[in-house]
Amino acid sequence: MATESTHPTPLPAAAPAAPHALLRPETLRMAVSFGVPVVLVLLFLVWPYQQWDYGKRESILIGWARWVGTKADWQFCLLVPALVGWLVWLRRDDLHKLPWQGDWAGLLPLGLGLFVYWVGYKADTGYPGFLAVQLVLAGMILLVAGRGWMRALFFSWLFLLFTWPMQPLEDSVASPLRPRTAAMATSLLNMIGVPSVNEGSALQSAPDTGRGLQVGDAFSLDVDAKCSGINSLFALMMIAALLGYLALKRPRWRFLLFVCAVPLAVAGNVVRLLLLVAGTLMFGSDFAVGRHIGEHQEMSPYHTFAGFAVFGVALAGMFALCWLLEGREMKKNLQRRVKSVSSGTTFSIPLPRRTLAQLSAAVVLPLAALGICARTDIGFHVSIPGVKLKSDGLQPALPLSLGDYQGREYEMTAQEKNLLDEGVRLSRNVYASSTGRQIMATVILSGFEKRSLHRPEVCLPNQGWTVTDRTPIPLRLEDGREITVMMMRIFRDVEPRPGVRIRTRALNFYWYIGSNGTTCPEHYEHVFLSYYDSVFRNIQHRWAMASIYVPLPEQRVGQEDPIIELSAMEDSRAFIAQLAPAFMLKNQDLATGSNPPASAP
Repeated sequence: MATESTHPTPLPAAAPAAPHALLRPETLRMAVSFGVPVVLVLLFLVWPYQQWDYGKRESILIGWARWVGTKADWQFCLLVPALVGWLVWLRRDDLHKLPWQGDWAGLLPLGLGLFVYWVGYKADTGYPGFLAVQLVLAGMILLVAGRGWMRALFFSWLFLLFTWPMQPLEDSVASPLRPRTAAMATSLLNMIGVPSVNEGSALQSAPDTGRGLQVGDAFSLDVDAKCSGINSLFALMMIAALLGYLALKRPRWRFLLFVCAVPLAVAGNVVRLLLLVAGTLMFGSDFAVGRHIGEHQEMSPYHTFAGFAVFGVALAGMFALCWLLEGREMKKNLQRRVKSVSSGTTFSIPLPRRTLAQLSAAVVLPLAALGICARTDIGFHVSIPGVKLKSDGLQPALPLSLGDYQGREYEMTAQEKNLLDEGVRLSRNVYASSTGRQIMATVILSGFEKRSLHRPEVCLPNQGWTVTDRTPIPLRLEDGREITVMMMRIFRDVEPRPGVRIRTRALNFYWYIGSNGTTCPEHYEHVFLSYYDSVFRNIQHRWAMASIYVPLPEQRVGQEDPIIELSAMEDSRAFIAQLAPAFMLKNQDLATGSNPPASAP
């Protein structure tokens, strides 16, 4: 008789529960592919961010494309987004192997980027918007996809920096390059038997008494910004970064190649100057350089051809350096970067719930930032200038009589009008005392353009001056106010006859005057205060800059008398203490919004 088994029959294993539709990898991938681009388009392509041309506000990318498209020196920036897309495409198989493991640490760059976005929106300036693009992209990659994706895309993300025109660097980079480029070309010309001299950014032929030639009779070139290396420098740095990434394997060699783009750009421009000198000596200035039509310089075809020497020399130097660093490995590195290997690895999201939460944060936070921007007051109401104006209300006022000094007014020259931005106003007096001391005082009132006041450190080297040092000097004015001014010692040398060098020295004092009584001695400090006060204090400055120029007696090089400089410094301090209250508005005038005209002398 059969007996029943005491062992229970095992139940079939339960099937795993199907994930919620929102948590399926395919659904999350579609949500990211749709949600993140929509947010980025709203932030950077749709939202009216800045008044690029002092008209209606336009988005960051539209304003950027419009501005860059009109600046031939920066049109290479338009190629960078396409290059970044190509770099990402090269890593497509590596990215396909990586799972999406978002990191909440991405909230830090995302939040910082959105804050910078709001600052630029409130201050009506585009550069914080450019920085916001970088930070927001980094934050979203890290927050949604994770650190592995950020490492894989790091160079592409960093390369995107070349998209943004770094025009503010022109003042700080181009100006030092101009006299140095001229000096290097002068040395090479003298070495090959072409007597040359340079003064500041001017490159001229040396005098030849035997042939009756004066300075500059054979050739005379001015190394303007186009010949200084700045226009080609950033494009060459972009090429160096891309070439180093593709052709070199070691990070230190890539960095070395990137740094060498600067001297290679300068070397290319020196070769360009040598070609222009050779063309001028053989065929004349009109052929080599071009003709002056009024105040316009018409560039000759030979001049245009010589410009290609910059890229020819620099690119040849870059490839030669790559070969020296890694030799035959360079070709293998290029093949390794460009060749794509199919992986067959399937796309995965290990933690779908966390990924959904991180995606939600990546979408909601930018939308919230746009809501804050919509409620931000962006009205632009320029405050009254911090200096007294003449009765016509257009130019700053300077007294014609000041103690022992008697002044004479000098109008703005036609050349200065062309150099200064629209709306800039200038008042300038030259003062002389009974002791023989001469001082030139200039007050420049900014115009409608942002940052329309240029640094003296930029203008003076272009005029042949060498700045030896800069020193902030605290001063107590006669009305009790205390300010700090910047003092520069400057000089330039001339050689009236062979073997005799005469040095002309001078002191130059300057400071910036804001609309609310603020003063500062530094250019970049006044730029920072402009944006800081407009964002956090609702003060829209109309800045003025005061400049006091004090010439010193000419002396032979090596025989300068330091007592003369000390005496001029003390006279200048006393003069500024008298002059500044005469044209700087007092706090009570600023508080009431009045701008009393200057009293008659």
